[in-house]
Order: sequence, then structure tokens, then C-alpha cells
Amino acid sequence: MKIKKIRAKSFSEALAIVKRELGPDAVILSSDDKSAGKSFVEVTAAVDYDMMTDDSVNYAQAIPKTSTNSVSDLVELKDEIRGLKLSIDSMRNSGFEFKLSGESRDIYFFLKERSIKDDFAYKLVERAQVLDDLPVLIAEDMNISRTDNNSSSLTNNSNSPLQRIAMLIGPSGVGKTTTLAKLASIAIREGKKVGMISMDTFKIGATEQIRIYSRMMGIPLSIVSSIDSLKKSVERFADKNLILIDTAGQNPNDEEYINNLKEIYASGLPIETQLLLSASSDCNFLMDTHKHYRHLPITHIAFTKTDEAVNFGSIYNLTRLYQKPVVYITTGQRVPGNLEFVDSKKLTNLILKAGSA
Repeated sequence: MKIKKIRAKSFSEALAIVKRELGPDAVILSSDDKSAGKSFVEVTAAVDYDMMTDDSVNYAQAIPKTSTNSVSDLVELKDEIRGLKLSIDSMRNSGFEFKLSGESRDIYFFLKERSIKDDFAYKLVERAQVLDDLPVLIAEDMNISRTDNNSSSLTNNSNSPLQRIAMLIGPSGVGKTTTLAKLASIAIREGKKVGMISMDTFKIGATEQIRIYSRMMGIPLSIVSSIDSLKKSVERFADKNLILIDTAGQNPNDEEYINNLKEIYASGLPIETQLLLSASSDCNFLMDTHKHYRHLPITHIAFTKTDEAVNFGSIYNLTRLYQKPVVYITTGQRVPGNLEFVDSKKLTNLILKAGSA
């Protein structure tokens, strides 16, 4: 574990230095706003180099080799590191880490209660004088244009007014098939011709679910398992205004899953991608998914299961990370219905909403 104290003009500058010198896995142990005299901030950060294992070889690799190193030295070092880690965890859990004063401290903990990520919370604290400043600041950070947040944007393509191909991707259980059916029903209500394609042959029952929606709405459906059959289905639906593609929900840590999605993009089809994320998912899991989905040509993000979520800070966190517009949220399982197109004001109100069951 490496611990470093950093001084900077602002928290955002200090956090940038932490990430540069210690890496993205560093944690903030303490922070202090030195407002007296010459203004500066002081941040203490640490990074764990994953040496907390029982394998002494790992420790040997992490320590410069000298003639004085021995197995007993490594065991002693291991105990010291474990003790240091426990002490750090104890200090963090007791609230030791934050020495923000007055209103800034209130703003920080207000944001943390809503699951806003540490570095994003610090940056907001720097810009906000009082709590009432947060709605405007968060809305600015969302940077969502009005044209991206309405049903017409999901059924029309400015580059090709006659047809749009939209593919829904996301982790398992996020509700892609149900959301696809909701979008299809909206397009039908607007007088659009819709075709549905399912590439989800992985999950048991997935094909039957989308077949039921297809029959209920009278929408043609193709079930495909290859890029060639996908292209043929798109050609078959040449007369449709909107083609919606459902994909299998798998763990984004699965490299094969991500590579399969990349093959779809490499096909040359003019596909737009809506990444669906569950607002009720663990925030750390959502942050981790970004590492895998960020390399895909995502055009929009959407949050499902907001009716099951307790806090909504993950919406702010993921919007900041992906830098893509949030076009809609889902608020239940009902089809049609339970889908709302949103703008930055609506999202801001949701993010700042007090936690509730």
C-alpha cells in the first residue's frame, strides 16, 4: 500500500494528481480545506497494490530484492500491511476522512447520501456555495439537449428520415426486452411502422417473451443468431420506420460478450445503441460496467427500474462517465406504459430526491 499527501489549489486539481500518481484505484483517506491564509487544499490518498494475500511470492515481487530479505521479513511486512489496512478502514468508517467546514461539509454529505461518487461530489462542493446551488450545477453537468429527450428522437433519424435501427444492450436482468416492447408501442402509437429483431438466443424463455410482445402488438419479428441473418432481417424490414434489436443480457466482464457486440458494429449496419442500466443496481457494479461498455459506440443511455431504486446518484455518476444523453427512464413493468422521456431538469430532481424505499 502506498500513501501520499498532496497539496493543490482545489479539490479537483488534487484528485487529478492522485489519479495521475497513484492510479484510478486510489482512495481518499483525508481531505482538508486550508482556507486560513493562502488558500489551498490538502488530500491524503492511498492505493492498495493487492498484496493482501497469503502468497509470499506476491510480497517478494512487490519488494525490491536485497540480500537482507527473508521469509520472516515478508511475513512481518504482511502483518504490518494488514494492520495498516484495518486502521485505514476504521478511520474511513468513523468519518475521519473529511475535514470540510460548514456549508461545504453539509453539501458533501448531502451528495454522498444520494450515492454521488467521491470525486464528482468534491467537484460539486467546489462549485456550490449553498445546497440550493446544486440543482443548477447538476443540470449543467448533465448537458442533455431537448431534442435528444423525446419519443420522436427514438423513431426518427435526421440522417435517414425513413428508417432508424436502434439496438438495446446492457447487463443481464436490466429489462431490455420489456423496454424494447415499450418503445415499439410508443412508435406504433405515433403511426410508425416497426420491426423487431431478437439476437437473444442465450437466455431460456427470452425468445418466447418477445414472441408474445410481437403477437400482442402485431409487429413482425425475426429471431437471428448470426451477423448474416441480422443483415437479412434488416433488409426484410426495409419498409419499416423503426427497427428495434434486442440483445442477450450477459455479464459485461465477459470478453466474448463484448467482442460479439463489436462484431455487430463491424457489420456496417447503421445501428444506434441504447445502453440500459438498472437504477436499482449496486453503484459499484454500475461503475465497473463502464470499463467494458465505454469502448462501444453508445449513442444514448437509459435507466430502468427506477421504481425499485433507493438512491439515484448513479444516474449522475454514469451520465458524467459516459457523456451521453439519458433519453428515458422506466418506472415499472407495464407494457405499454411505465416509460418516461426525460430532460436534465427531471433527472436532476430525481438525483437529488431523498432516499426512500
